[in-house]
Amino acid sequence: MEGVGDPPKLVFLPLWAHRDAKSEEGARSFLQAGTTQFQYTVGAKNPDAISPDNWTHDQALLDRPGTDAYQLNLLENYKTNVALYDSWHAAFRQHSPKTLILWGKHDPFFIEAGATAFLRDLPKANLVWLDAGHFVLDENAATVAAEITAAFAPR
Repeated sequence: MEGVGDPPKLVFLPLWAHRDAKSEEGARSFLQAGTTQFQYTVGAKNPDAISPDNWTHDQALLDRPGTDAYQLNLLENYKTNVALYDSWHAAFRQHSPKTLILWGKHDPFFIEAGATAFLRDLPKANLVWLDAGHFVLDENAATVAAEITAAFAPR
């Protein structure tokens, strides 16, 4: 959890500890239009250049009848993902796969400590900090493509 920022911790930890109407309130905030837009724009170099189509389309899907029920189930179930983090890191130490880490240094959800945590178990990994928030591709697609090509394309 060291790489998870405070906003998701405040929402998910109560939901994971005990799911009820009160703990679902916080999770429901992740399904609201303001939060959806925030995910795309926070930490962006130029938030005004991010297409509103991104969050408008996402929100239209989130607002469909019944979607909140399965989204809440998904958000609650994410604790099973987090529970596997230690085993993933053990596998990283055991197998040392070639790894490229591209990370938005202004991401409030998955903070810098999450990126550097990978380096403890994958010391040869290439960590590239991007001047970005949560969705790095919106402003860094060319950089991401170049880094992937440089790291993994046959030479």
